[in-house]
Amino acid sequence: MAKAFDTVNHDILLHKLSTYGIRGVQLDWFTSYFENRLQYVTCNGTVSELRTVKHGVPQGSNLGPLLFFLFINDLPNVSDILSFILFADDTNIFCSHSSYDTLTQIINSELTPVFDWFSANMLSLNCDKTSFVLFSSHRKMAPPRESLRLLLNDVPITQVETTKFLGVYIDQHMTWNAHIKSITAKIAKNIGIMSRISHLLPVDIRLKLYHSLIYPYLTYCTMVWASTYNSRLSKLITLQKRALRVITKAPYHRLHKLCSKDLFTELNLLNLHQIKTLQIGTFMFGFTHKLLPSNFNDYFQRGSDIHTHYTRSSSNYRPALALSNSRKFSAKHIGPSVWNKIPTEICQATNLYMFKKMLRTHLINNQTDLI
Repeated sequence: MAKAFDTVNHDILLHKLSTYGIRGVQLDWFTSYFENRLQYVTCNGTVSELRTVKHGVPQGSNLGPLLFFLFINDLPNVSDILSFILFADDTNIFCSHSSYDTLTQIINSELTPVFDWFSANMLSLNCDKTSFVLFSSHRKMAPPRESLRLLLNDVPITQVETTKFLGVYIDQHMTWNAHIKSITAKIAKNIGIMSRISHLLPVDIRLKLYHSLIYPYLTYCTMVWASTYNSRLSKLITLQKRALRVITKAPYHRLHKLCSKDLFTELNLLNLHQIKTLQIGTFMFGFTHKLLPSNFNDYFQRGSDIHTHYTRSSSNYRPALALSNSRKFSAKHIGPSVWNKIPTEICQATNLYMFKKMLRTHLINNQTDLI
C-alpha cells in the first residue's frame, strides 16, 4: 500500500471500531484521540503554519499499528477463494490450481473485489511494489510469461522469480537459493569486519560480535530455508566455521571436521544443522502442548491416532509420506522424525524455556543434529 498509515480515513476507522464492539465511552475516547491533531514542517530553520491532521493514524505510538490492523482486518472477507496474509502495510494473496489458465482467470476475477475494497476504504496501492510469483515444481513446464497476465484495475502486475516475504527471499521453485545467497553475502561481509578488528578485542567481545553480526542471520526462519540439500548450505557452514576461527584465532588446520566440533563445544555454540534442529524441536513442542495457532491443530498424527494396536512406537508422531525430496524437507515429514529422536526427559519438559535449554545443551554436548 502507498502511504498506508498516513491515508487511513478517521470516519471509516471509527465506524469499523463501532462494528467490532467498541462503542460508548470507549469510542468517544478514540474519537477524541483523532480530533484536533496538528502538525507542521520545519525546513532549514523555517517553520510552516499549523495544519489539522485529517487522515492517518499516529505513527510511533502504541496505538498506531493496532488501529491500522483493525482498519484492514476485514480485507480477507472480500473473497472466499483467495487466502490472505496481512502484515502491516504488506498484503500477500495466495491462490492455487492445477491449471495455469484457470488459475489466471480465478485471480483476475477475484482481484476486482480486492481493488474495490481498497477504493471503498480510500487506500492506494503501490503498483511499482506489487508483483506476483508463480510457484511450481522446476520439473513442470511453466507457460510463457505473456499468457500469465494478471491485472489490478486494468494495470498489469509484474511477474518476478523471487520475492521477499517477511525478511525471507522465496523463489518460484522454493529452492531457497536466493535467501541463502543473500545471507551468505551479509555474513561474509560481517566476518571480514570482525577479522579486521579481532586483534584489538578480547575473546568475549569477539563472541558478542558473532551473536550480533552473524548469529541472527543463521537463526531467522532457519527451520524453513535450511531444510534443503546440504550442497546449498555448504558455503554458510564454511563461513560459520571461519567465524569460529576469527573468535578463537585458531589456525585453519584446526577447522577440519573433528576439531570444528570441539570449537563449537568450547564456545557453547550451535552449528547450522543444530540450529535447524532446535527450531524444529521447538515447533513440535509447541504442537504437542497446543501452543501453536489453531491452523496446526491437526497437523501431525501419532501412531495411536491411526490404529489401536499397542506398539512401542504408538506414541510417536508419524512422518507424512514423502515420495519426493521436496516433501522430505517439509515440516510434516521432518518434524516428527526429529521429535521422535529427542530424549524423553527433554520432551517432557514443563515449559518451552526449559525444553529449549535442555535440547540446546543436549545438541552441544553430544554434537548431534538428530536429522
